[in-house]
Amino acid sequence: MLRPVHVLVLSCLALAPFAGGAFAAQASSDKSDDAAEKAALAEAITTCDQGASVPLDPEAKAPPIQYGELFPLDMNLGKLKDLANKCQAAMLGAPQEKRLTLQWLRVEVALDQPGLTWLIPQIKPLADGGSPEANFLLYEFYAVHRRDSADAGAPSVTREMALDALRKAGAAGHLTALMTLLRQYGEGPLLRRDARKLVETAQHIIDAPVQGQSPGEWDSQIRKDMPLLIAQTTLEKDGFTGDEQQKAFHAVEADSQAGTNDSVRSALAYITALRLGRGTPQDAAKARQLLEARAGHDDYAIPMLADMLAKGEGGPADGKRAIAMLRAATKNVAEAGPMLAGLLLDGKFVGRQPRAAVQLFNGSWDLDACIRLAGSLLAYDDVRVDYPDLLVERLSDGADAAEPSAALALARLELSDNQQFKNEDRARAMLKPLADAGDRDALWLYASTQYANLDSTSYRPSRRDDGLSDDDLKALIDEGEGKKEPRAYLLHAKLLRRGLVYPQDDVRATAMLINAANLGSVEAMVLLGDAYDNGLGIDKNPRERLHAWREAARLGSLKARGKLADAFTFDSFDRLMTLREGITNRIALYNDGIGRMGAGVFGGDADIELSGLFSGPASSAGTAAVAAAVMDAFREAPAGLDEENLVGIGKALPDEIRVAIETTLKSEGFYAGEPKGYFGPDARKALAAWVDAKGPLADAPSPQTAAGTQQAAPASDQLAGEMLDRVRDKVFAQAQAAKTDKRKLAAIKQLGTLARYGDLPSRWVLVRNYHQARAIRSVVTPEEITRYALDILVSKPEGVEKPEFEFIFDLTQIAKDRKSKAAGSATLQAIRDDPRLQDPLTLGAIMGQFTFAPDACDSLLAAARKAGIDGVGEDGCDEQTRTALIAFAKDKGATGIDATARKAAAEEIKTLDAQAAK
Repeated sequence: MLRPVHVLVLSCLALAPFAGGAFAAQASSDKSDDAAEKAALAEAITTCDQGASVPLDPEAKAPPIQYGELFPLDMNLGKLKDLANKCQAAMLGAPQEKRLTLQWLRVEVALDQPGLTWLIPQIKPLADGGSPEANFLLYEFYAVHRRDSADAGAPSVTREMALDALRKAGAAGHLTALMTLLRQYGEGPLLRRDARKLVETAQHIIDAPVQGQSPGEWDSQIRKDMPLLIAQTTLEKDGFTGDEQQKAFHAVEADSQAGTNDSVRSALAYITALRLGRGTPQDAAKARQLLEARAGHDDYAIPMLADMLAKGEGGPADGKRAIAMLRAATKNVAEAGPMLAGLLLDGKFVGRQPRAAVQLFNGSWDLDACIRLAGSLLAYDDVRVDYPDLLVERLSDGADAAEPSAALALARLELSDNQQFKNEDRARAMLKPLADAGDRDALWLYASTQYANLDSTSYRPSRRDDGLSDDDLKALIDEGEGKKEPRAYLLHAKLLRRGLVYPQDDVRATAMLINAANLGSVEAMVLLGDAYDNGLGIDKNPRERLHAWREAARLGSLKARGKLADAFTFDSFDRLMTLREGITNRIALYNDGIGRMGAGVFGGDADIELSGLFSGPASSAGTAAVAAAVMDAFREAPAGLDEENLVGIGKALPDEIRVAIETTLKSEGFYAGEPKGYFGPDARKALAAWVDAKGPLADAPSPQTAAGTQQAAPASDQLAGEMLDRVRDKVFAQAQAAKTDKRKLAAIKQLGTLARYGDLPSRWVLVRNYHQARAIRSVVTPEEITRYALDILVSKPEGVEKPEFEFIFDLTQIAKDRKSKAAGSATLQAIRDDPRLQDPLTLGAIMGQFTFAPDACDSLLAAARKAGIDGVGEDGCDEQTRTALIAFAKDKGATGIDATARKAAAEEIKTLDAQAAK
């Protein structure tokens, strides 16, 4: 089949009849036609030369037209089409004028009509012959058509061919090629970003040969701009010497003061130098002052100023102002969007807003923003973005260019559960060369996907045909465990759990999870919590389950946060969890659309998602505390303040919780209406204002402290564990061996010393026996046994069963001894001394036990009134009194009674240990 261009050539050859008479009769008219054709051809050649003259073409007849100048200013492609027709006519009419072919080809490439791969065989010979323009056209064709599936099967230009052609064109001094290289080294995506190469390319532009006759204003302006671009890059990017930075600083300083057209960029480079101390002494305060002066009229100053405000550089931190400035600049300044997204994800100045951050990242073409977007989508795998193929393309380009993190970011995303991106085969194909090159992260990802569905609970794993053999996996795991790599233990655990590569063994699998978790694997922590929850290869242990999940949640695992929130509903008996874990985090996750069922991100499904949340363990905390936990959820995840979401949650809240929220808002001056629980527009606006005023929720305390599962440790008087164990073992042995009252009393006194120090086993012995052993009551005071029991109830040490019953028995005995007043006073002191008792959920559960002991609630109320505590209720154990006690304890601080007793006991224990050593 004839190629289209050949058809065009043949169509121009007139197949005239051979009748002699007819030929003679037309002789006169033919002369006239020939003249017209020659004139038309001459006009076409002139138009093509003037409109498409090739830079660096020694045969050019007109000033050079750079590739970008082919496009009309009004982007009327009809004009470009007319030029293509003229150049085609000129080329076919004057085939001896070789320049016209390349001029026509460049216009056709610029016109970018579908199916133009048939041009490539005509461009390649010219490129191979050394034509800079032809080489550039090969690159341009690839850049535009590399994703064009319509040309499948036709001759193509590979990535390597295109970049090689671009470099050749640049080396020849082709200005458009050099400018393209400049952009690629600055922004990517086809070449790895490299500030040093960008500077070298800028210098090549300055030194590039003249592009042709009368090069024009664009040529001279581009060359003129390069020295300042070099200086600005030297100051704004890493990797340059001090001498280079100093020279650059003087250049931008002079330009910024001269007020040239580029002085805006120079001024920002000058400020960057001051901020970072590049080429001049560092002066962050002056840099910030200059940015403040520019920000009102120069939007491009806003990102740097916002960054300094957020970090507190050159002055006090003001993250909320930084966020407000970036919000206003996102439409005009590309850098503002990703920076704002980072602050919204960080959650330091406002509550975390992951969905808003994802959309901001997705609106940027910056490669670093794309990498961060991939990481966010990995964490929030049910978030959807527009045009996911563009993100894949950008990251793929970055991976091909060897950009750090791009390949792994895309591979992790395609291995995740995010259905917009899931593509395990493509991810593995990307990981293999990285793994072969020695990238351990890539190698472990590749190995962990050798068996498809390894993590699935619904499908049986199946081995992939390609990749690592089972022996390879064993060798890799042995090597990794030898190096203490957490991923080795994690993969070993997964294979053992499923009976793949190794015999199925839940005990060994869980042991491997423990190793991986101890080495910092967040995924292993989540799976270990599951193992403790379900008794997989280890005894069920609710405390260890929560410990594993809490640590994973602290390190950012949304899955762990969800598991903690789910576990709260069933914590009625053990009472190991907090309102923040069960109420605040559950609603915060809902606000962010995490794990929602059915109705979508802001659908009306709150009554289903939050059902049962406010009964069970939450009821012990009281209405006010639960309402506060609900309000805190919006500080944690302010995306929930969206009107549709907030209306849905309001309807799902119990009436009393809505009333309590409105009461709080009114008492703090945000709501003017009556607290009736209607949760109308005014109340919703008040909540949003309250969230803005309060700011983000502070990080939760350490997992053990937050959960109330670890005793508050002694301060500066803490004894070595070995000494405490020695003394305790000896005292326990003496107590068991004591036969006489004297020896029993001596042992009890020593147990009392250990208990005053804070030793939980000793405290439990005394609490468990106080009500039935007169000898203990003769040594241990009601105040002491009350504090010990409260500590046991909050710490919940292993091996202690039903401590609440023993406490009730002890309080009953204290009442019989008519010493309830002492118990009430001790409880108030303990609430002040132990922050764990200041948690409404914890204190509410304990006060629930007080109600079963005679005089316990009354004695606490009497102690509160004696202390002058405002706002107590009519009962010492009611919610109003508990709230007042907590507020009082936080305001007054610790009494120091427990700390003083610990310090004295520590000295006594040292003496006992020294005596035993003699």
